Amino acid sequence: MSIPAPASSSQRLFHLDRCGDLCLLRRAFEAAGLAEEAVARTLLADRSGKVLDAAAALRRTADPTPVNTLLRLFVLARHVPEATARAALAPADLDALVASGLLRREAEGIRAGASLMPEEDLLIARDFWPDFTGRPMRGDYVLGVGPATRTTAALIVRRPVAAALDLGTGGGYLALLAARHAERVVATDINARALAFAELSAALNGLTNVELRRGSLYEPAAGETFDLLISNPPFVISPESRYDYRDGGLPGDALAEQVVRGAPAHLREGGYAAVILDWYHPEDDWAERPRQWVAGAGCDAWILRSGSADPVAYAAQWLHPEARRGPEDHARQLDEWLAYYERLGIRAICSGAILLRRRSGGNNWVHAGEGPQGETSGSCGEQIERIFAAHALLHGLRGDLELLDRAYRLTPDHQLEHILQAENGRWVIRSARLTQRRGLPYIGNVDPYVSTLLAGCDGQRPLRALVGDLARTLRADPDKLASSVVAVFRKLLETGFLAVT
Repeated sequence: MSIPAPASSSQRLFHLDRCGDLCLLRRAFEAAGLAEEAVARTLLADRSGKVLDAAAALRRTADPTPVNTLLRLFVLARHVPEATARAALAPADLDALVASGLLRREAEGIRAGASLMPEEDLLIARDFWPDFTGRPMRGDYVLGVGPATRTTAALIVRRPVAAALDLGTGGGYLALLAARHAERVVATDINARALAFAELSAALNGLTNVELRRGSLYEPAAGETFDLLISNPPFVISPESRYDYRDGGLPGDALAEQVVRGAPAHLREGGYAAVILDWYHPEDDWAERPRQWVAGAGCDAWILRSGSADPVAYAAQWLHPEARRGPEDHARQLDEWLAYYERLGIRAICSGAILLRRRSGGNNWVHAGEGPQGETSGSCGEQIERIFAAHALLHGLRGDLELLDRAYRLTPDHQLEHILQAENGRWVIRSARLTQRRGLPYIGNVDPYVSTLLAGCDGQRPLRALVGDLARTLRADPDKLASSVVAVFRKLLETGFLAVT
C-alpha cells in the first residue's frame, strides 16, 4: 500500500509505522461491544434518526465504561483520563497509538486525532462531526460512510476478480469492501487527507491489497483496466468548490459525465462498473443526457433513477448543513446556487446510478428505469447480474413469445404475499405480490395463475411446458394463457425475480 509522500513531514497525519498492530485497536472495539448498534443507541434520540446534540450525548456516556470511553474518544472528540483510555484500548498499546498520531496527549487528557466508526464488520476512520467539535468543516474534510456510500456499496457486483478500481475513494470504505473479493484494489482521490484516512482504515482492518494513489479522475490509473470499477465521486451540481467530497469543480454535471464516459476504457471484458451521480435533464426526458454518455461505449448500460428535484429543493437539500451559519448567509448561498442553475438552464436534477458491463462486439443495450421505493437490503450484486443477463436475453428476442422456450429459476431472495378477504365464511385471495427480500426492493403483482407457474420455475422445464400443464388443469386454451403470462414474466426478468438458465 502506498501514497505519494506529503510535501513536508509536518503534513503527515498518521505514522502507521509507529503504531504496532492496529488490528488490536479493532479488537478493543469488539471487546467493548462498540458496533453500529452502540453508536446508534448513543447518538440517536429516537427511531426517527434524529441525532442528539453533544451535551445530550455526553450525558449518555458519563459512566466510564470501556464502550463509553471509546465513544467519547473516537466519536464525540472528547478528552478522557489516560488511565481510563489505556484500560479501554487494551490490548492495543496506548503509547504506540500516541506515537502514530492517532492519539494525542494533552493537558486535559488523551484525545483522538481521528474519528473511528464501526460499519458492518469494518472499522472506518473519518473526520469528526462538526457538531461534536464545534469547528466548521475544512475544504478537505473526510466524510464517513453516509447514504450515498451505502447505496454505492449495495450496487457493487461482489464476485471474485483480479483487479478493482475505486475512483474517488474518500475514506476508503468502498475500496475495503472490494478488497475482500478482489486480489488487488487501486483507490484514487485528489484529497491527500482522504488517502491518509483510507490508509489508516485499511491498516485497522488488516487489509494489505489496497494501493492508494493521488490524482484527478482516471489519471492515476492511466492505461490500466479492471474487472470492477466503483465510483462515488463529488457529484453535487453546485457553483462552489468549497468541499472536495461534494463539489466537482466543473460546470454542471460535467464531472459525473467524465466519470461515466471514461469508465468503459478502464473495464476489462465482462467487467462491471457502478457509478452514483446526479445529473440535470430536460423536464420531459430525464434519461436523455446519460443515454448520450453511454452510447457506443461497448457496454451494456442500466440508468437507474432514484429521484428528481427542482432546483430550489435540490439546493436547499445540499445547503441544509450550512444553515447553522445563520439565516442571512444561508439565504445568500441559496440565491447564488439558484442563479447558477438559471445561467446553465437547469430546470430539473436527477439522482441515481449508472451500471455498466463491458461487452464488446455485440449490439449493446441501454435501459433506463425508475429505482424501487424503499431501502436496499444487503448486497444487490447477484440481483444486478441477473438483471443484466435478463436484458441481454430480452434485447435479442424477436418477440416476447420466444420467452416460452426458455427455462427459468425463481430466485430464493423473494417472498409471495397474499391479500385475503373474508367472504361467505371463508378467506378469498384478492391479490398477490412478489417482493424482493434482499437487494433492490422491487415488487411484482401476480395473479394466481402466474403464482402457480412461478412455483414450477426450477430451471429445468421451459415456460411453454409449464403453461401447457396449467392450461390442461384449467381446461384453458394454452395459446391464450401463454400470451397473457409472457408480459408478466418479462417484467419479472427485468427486475431480477427470475434467473435465466
